[in-house]
Amino acid sequence: MSYRTCSRREFLAAAAALSLLTACERPLPNPPLPDWMLTPDAADPELWRDALVVQDLLVRHREIRREVEHYSYGIRATTTSPAADLAEQIRVHVAQMQSRLQRGAAIRQDDPLFAAIFAHHRQVDLRVERLPDGVRVTSTSADPVVVMLLRQHAVHAVSEFVADGVERARRPTPLPPGYPG
Repeated sequence: MSYRTCSRREFLAAAAALSLLTACERPLPNPPLPDWMLTPDAADPELWRDALVVQDLLVRHREIRREVEHYSYGIRATTTSPAADLAEQIRVHVAQMQSRLQRGAAIRQDDPLFAAIFAHHRQVDLRVERLPDGVRVTSTSADPVVVMLLRQHAVHAVSEFVADGVERARRPTPLPPGYPG
């Protein structure tokens, strides 16, 4: 049996080809989000689907615009993008989160703020208005403590996610100052 010596270029080309061939055998990599953020639940098959939309929004955060208005009973947030596909992803995400909130199907369960919001999910009224370039969401509650949570979520979670993307999403969101829970 004889062996042939290959050049560095041939070796690198062969190594690249081998990694491409074996890549098909490996599962797709997890999104760049920490495990605690997803809090996997085998009983919730929609969690991973919803998280993939979140990941896309976080990665493309610089293409998203957001404004938040405050009221005594809650907030109104307008989230838009000039990119039509991203505007649709925003609408999809809001519909997914509205459904999760209505069912009490928490996401980011190890995040103090998200855990508190889902603990009070029955006290949140969420109204969604579809816009050509995104959505306008009005989140209200008759409970002033829940209003504190809604404001914290709007400003110190979602608006910060839009500003800083994945890096911000990697950190948990504190409960609002004065929260009695």
